[in-house]
Amino acid sequence: MNENLSFKLTGTIKKVLFYNSETNFSISVLENGQKICGTYLNTDINNLINEDIILTGNWISHKKYGIQFSFDTLEVKNNEFIFFLTKIIKGISTKVASELCKKFDDEELTNILDKKPTDLLKFKGIKEKKLKLILDSWNKFKHLKEFGSFLSKYGFTSSLINKIYTKFNEVDDLIKIIKNNPYIITQIKGIGFKKADEVAKLLKIDEKSDIRIIACLDYIIKINFDNNGNSSINKESLFKLLDNFLGFNNQNMLYDNCINQMLLNKRLYQTSKNRYSISTLYFSEKNILEFFKIRKNRVLNNQITSNFEKYIEEKQLELGFNLSNEQIEAVKLINDGYNSMFLIGYAGTGKSTCCRAILDLLRTIISYDDIVCIALSGIASQRISDTTKYNSKTIQSLLIKHKDEDFFPYKVILLDEASMVNSVTFNQIISKIKLDSIFIVVGDDGQLPAIGAGDILSNSIKHKLASICKLTKIYRQNENKAITLIANDIREGKVPEYNKEYEDFKFINVSIENYYKSKNILKKIDFYETKIENTKLILDNILDISSNYIKKLYELINKKDIAKSLTLFQVITPIKSGILGVENLNIQLQKLFNNNTNNSKITNLYEYKIMDKVIHIKNENMKSQTLQMYRNNSTNYIEKRVFNGQLGLIIKLDFANENSIVLYPNDDMVVFYDFDNLNKLLSLAYCLTIHKTQGMEYDNALIPMTFSHYIMHNTKLLYTAITRAKNMCYIVGEEEAFKSACKKIEMTKRETVIDDLMNISL
Repeated sequence: MNENLSFKLTGTIKKVLFYNSETNFSISVLENGQKICGTYLNTDINNLINEDIILTGNWISHKKYGIQFSFDTLEVKNNEFIFFLTKIIKGISTKVASELCKKFDDEELTNILDKKPTDLLKFKGIKEKKLKLILDSWNKFKHLKEFGSFLSKYGFTSSLINKIYTKFNEVDDLIKIIKNNPYIITQIKGIGFKKADEVAKLLKIDEKSDIRIIACLDYIIKINFDNNGNSSINKESLFKLLDNFLGFNNQNMLYDNCINQMLLNKRLYQTSKNRYSISTLYFSEKNILEFFKIRKNRVLNNQITSNFEKYIEEKQLELGFNLSNEQIEAVKLINDGYNSMFLIGYAGTGKSTCCRAILDLLRTIISYDDIVCIALSGIASQRISDTTKYNSKTIQSLLIKHKDEDFFPYKVILLDEASMVNSVTFNQIISKIKLDSIFIVVGDDGQLPAIGAGDILSNSIKHKLASICKLTKIYRQNENKAITLIANDIREGKVPEYNKEYEDFKFINVSIENYYKSKNILKKIDFYETKIENTKLILDNILDISSNYIKKLYELINKKDIAKSLTLFQVITPIKSGILGVENLNIQLQKLFNNNTNNSKITNLYEYKIMDKVIHIKNENMKSQTLQMYRNNSTNYIEKRVFNGQLGLIIKLDFANENSIVLYPNDDMVVFYDFDNLNKLLSLAYCLTIHKTQGMEYDNALIPMTFSHYIMHNTKLLYTAITRAKNMCYIVGEEEAFKSACKKIEMTKRETVIDDLMNISL
């Protein structure tokens, strides 16, 4: 078959056999039984069930699904108004939309929706409640009709169309502007270069045009920073990525020209020779350097107490134990007048105790209300408050509360779990700290670095941006508790004594006998089947251990201690896919923990039920109420920022208004999620990735261990996972995989603006 030939196929999608929500690749069946496969970008293929479509592509053979039509393009073959009514306006089915468009032309139907909406009650399937939903949606989106018709043929969803329109609503002739430069739509979250490039190709944009190269540069830099945590990149890497992505070769002059344009327009900033960053990250890290440079060695006028030894003696009597020399040194730095300090300590080294001693010392000269502790997550914020006995807030709640003020009103700010804080957030914090305020940064550099760009904690230690006190002595409650010792052995690349009897740690060995020997002597297919069987045994053990926490979970929920129930027990795994990945484990654990048989909302990935434990997965402003407002059946709402990583509980599925209602107990917040946005904003949280659990602490945690996850295994990842457990940590799986992970020291280094700027100054 000639692979250069392109065929056209038309039909109606009847059923979706497979759909990957991350890549948008799908395999579907048409009404005539033909199978089709391909990637339909930025929209869910399930939305096109019963839609007539036009495909271009080629025929291929798949070992499981047989002969398929692999499409390059997919176009909805529909009355544009029908597409608008069914895909953008809520409450109108394809059947009803077809009937309406047969009876009325576009102008007549628009007039009815605007002036005589009750006429729609004559149509089967539309009752008063449904009509209200239709009209609310129509009034919200009707201005998008022409714009939506233009973009819908490129596969854009209603929410993306609305986001584009909202972003550019003050621009004249937006359709014309997008036709001239479709890459401007990449400014919208959810639209990447690939989707814009697909539109550009259909619009015949020159593949070597500056607008395309610059858009690709933007995309590559963003992906590099988002995925790898870098905040700067060198020219050589950038050009290689461009060549690979665009399929070009030896186009350095073209690339240089585009980089110069971006530098001139301040879309890029040069951080050192042949290294670049974007404005947000460049200025964030530059400001952080300036902040600490100004404050470095700036000692306040007087010591807090002239008899420091006596203060320590009294504090130790109050605490009931002696502070280590390292902890005393940290307290002394503050007593001597330093207004910036990094307190660094691994798991179990007494960071929280040291923080309390420092804050108590400051309390002798500063009022209680002038001291605040902050952390990224609500749970981490509550934990530092519980251990130090001082007021705490989440970083974002503090920033939002004081967004209209030049500075925070506090004289002492203690930032906990600093390893989690990326460059942009760290800059937002320091930009509001007064010069004479005391800033204490607490963190564990053995943990994974922040989600997002930058490596502030590591860079600050490396370049000694402020006074640094490192705690190394590990404390343990008794000889039978070993989480901290095991975690710290792993951090150092050692295999710990994991098979002893401990109160807080248990390794459950579910291994393939003679793993390496079996791998060498068995046929590939036989060894694969052996691995699958062993993986299923690991899963069985996980579910067996998990079942021990069901009774306690519902006791907490019945007592309305929702916050405690959310952190009672957590399964933590490094990857999303596979039998022991997040997605499958969530499905299996949901069956165990939530046997609710009432109405549920089924999405592409999960079925959501009342009493499901969930996690918010994208920073977003959301329609919400306080818990008291919700209890009082208030009809008023407030817009609140909900942050990636917040844990909640589904307390209601409202099918009349098509939304899921989630309680976030640590934030006194009830949030309303449109069913349409569940997959984008919410996920089940019975199992989470290790990255998602950063900064969190759970009473009990369980970590699967398998060679299938080997690519993700390293000491930082395993150390972070184990230190999430407070009372009990289970590791379940293959012994050799665990030992291998303990010795695989993570050496990946992030490339940062701070390193670039400091290297210039050296």
